[in-house]
Amino acid sequence: MRHKTAMPASSLPSLMMPCPVCAGRMSYAGRRAVSAELEDTVYACRRCGAELIRTSLRKIANPDAEAA
Repeated sequence: MRHKTAMPASSLPSLMMPCPVCAGRMSYAGRRAVSAELEDTVYACRRCGAELIRTSLRKIANPDAEAA
């Protein structure tokens, strides 16, 4: 016997974030440097315009350049 699911499956791809305000689709809006080591990645909701900012360590383009 199968049970009914409590909530329908999302139609968004598994790596796509839903908007915390309206559950719409968040899309990439840009990236900006915070400091030499940190950067912000900005996602914006297509439906309501809410922004989500993810702060992360910056990727080093050439790891050998840092060791020198």
